[in-house]
Amino acid sequence: MGRKIVLEGVTLTDTSAPVIANDIRLNPGSLILTDFTHSMTDGGVPGDGDTVANIAWEQAAELIGSGSQTSLASTFVNTFSGAPYGAFERTSNGALFGVVSTTDQDGGAARVEGSTSITSYLAANNSREYAVFLWTDVQRVSSSGSNLFTSGIGNASSFSSSNLFLIALANSLGVRRQGESGDSWTPNGNSGLNGLYQAAWGNIPPFNSLAPNRGQSFILYAYHLIDVEASGMTYDELEAADIAAYEAFFAEGGRGYGDSRTLDLTQFP
Repeated sequence: MGRKIVLEGVTLTDTSAPVIANDIRLNPGSLILTDFTHSMTDGGVPGDGDTVANIAWEQAAELIGSGSQTSLASTFVNTFSGAPYGAFERTSNGALFGVVSTTDQDGGAARVEGSTSITSYLAANNSREYAVFLWTDVQRVSSSGSNLFTSGIGNASSFSSSNLFLIALANSLGVRRQGESGDSWTPNGNSGLNGLYQAAWGNIPPFNSLAPNRGQSFILYAYHLIDVEASGMTYDELEAADIAAYEAFFAEGGRGYGDSRTLDLTQFP
């Protein structure tokens, strides 16, 4: 993915000089880029309520018109108490692996949520086209794929009928890349009732009661949310760039190559 070297106290005055972003995947429309294998993301499993680095925070701040690395960071929610219900670990390459029981999750929940500032931007610009790209590796399938959703953005009071994205991972084992675009939803007037769920283990909150104890156990590698118009590219161009980055990421020498996890799935029936 390349390396960025920061020169403290140095100011470049040549306006024609190229701008080096924190990641090759970033573009002017990037709102969120979550990648647990990235050097900007802290090590270890985040605790309930801990922040998760938004690698795209500078692009998001420019697009929104305000914000900081802290205010535009994401949040990890995790109320699983461990075996036999659900638990997390960082893989050998640093990605986040979550294993959840398919029989009893004891009411636990886990997810990565986007910041309120970014959710508010989406609500205020609800007719623009957005793209989302999700890289995962399903290590154990759900007992049922019915009403099972991993990622979504929408109005929590009527999520199924008013959402920008509602993504279900294929209920089969293996690494996969998913890309979708959305351009219309009706946000809730109460900003607190609009949800931005990047990835959820078990189910995203509006659907938890419909499919309890059915979550997939999967590794999260990357989540990228983009304002398509602001990116200066079409959705097809963004997808082509994401495919190229995905293939390089998992190719020999890439950060996803040869990854492994250690959590024992038999301890989470």
